[in-house]
Amino acid sequence: MTDEEIYQKVEKRFYSQDFLSFVGMKLEHVERGKVIISCENKKEFSQYLGYMHGGMVAALADTAGGNAASTVLEKGKGVVTSELKIHFLKPVVCKKVIAVGEVINEGKNLIIVESVVKDEEDNMLSKMIATMFVIDYNI
Repeated sequence: MTDEEIYQKVEKRFYSQDFLSFVGMKLEHVERGKVIISCENKKEFSQYLGYMHGGMVAALADTAGGNAASTVLEKGKGVVTSELKIHFLKPVVCKKVIAVGEVINEGKNLIIVESVVKDEEDNMLSKMIATMFVIDYNI
């Protein structure tokens, strides 16, 4: 698959997900094995101390990792998250959050990914590792 075909496949899947558009996630970069997304931090994402809620941080990391995994799949396949572990390293208080997802191991049925969530100044805010389960996907 060419770089352009990979981008088009990821773009189609990314922008067809209502949750991602609802929270304002944007696709910034796609290459085989790597996806970068961004999201503006909103007051509505805050927990009681004013930081971005951990669930939203995890959603960003998971979305970047899952889309990175989809770049290595053959036509007709997709992924769902089987498990993930995330380390929250710093509170998220920045205006824009960037999540970089990368494939670290490709298997036939399982793909291992990692994602780093950063602020605009490239400071690491969280790190996730996840297992993506490969499924048949014909949408």
